[in-house]
Amino acid sequence: MPGRTPIRLAWLHKTIVVCLLLAPICAASDHWKDWNYEDTHSESRDFIAGGMVHVRLSVGDLRITRSDSNKIQLRYTIRSRSENRVKEAHMDFEVRGRDAEIEFHASTIGNTQFDVELEVPQNTNLDVHQKVGDLTVEEVEGDKDLELGVGDIRVASALSDYHIVRASTSIGDVNASGDYGEAGGWLGKTLKYSGDGKYELRAHVSVGDINLDQK
Repeated sequence: MPGRTPIRLAWLHKTIVVCLLLAPICAASDHWKDWNYEDTHSESRDFIAGGMVHVRLSVGDLRITRSDSNKIQLRYTIRSRSENRVKEAHMDFEVRGRDAEIEFHASTIGNTQFDVELEVPQNTNLDVHQKVGDLTVEEVEGDKDLELGVGDIRVASALSDYHIVRASTSIGDVNASGDYGEAGGWLGKTLKYSGDGKYELRAHVSVGDINLDQK
């Protein structure tokens, strides 16, 4: 029996990854529009410009924008089909000097998700790890390390900010406006850019797209 080619093996591997990542989402997707319960919270903390914000989110959408103050301002809504799941879901928010850690916790049962609006000082470094949902970052200066399992990443910022840009998907597209250059690849895409700025942007999506917009 003839051996499989490396290209075919890579395709099979990526197909298996997609199935594993999407299985819980497909099971829940029919119910996401039928939220029965929700609860909204807000918090604000003083923070130092130039610090690092770490965010961990399992399921939900996250939008990070620039604030005009030296504060982290957070507003999030918990949504679920179960009242108990809404009550059980919570968020940990801790600031230690130049580091802030924000982590969202929810049961994997009951289709619970967070919709998060996060404002940070204009100059803030970001470290975001998210499993499922969409991630948007708008007009925030600083290093960015963005990782997403299933969903889309959109970053809107000035190209001149960056010294290095590395954006990649396992399955999906990398779309960039202006002078970022063209992404290459087959099922997954990779874009590499080197410039004269002082920050680094590293973004990866397992299944989904990355969109880089210039401001």
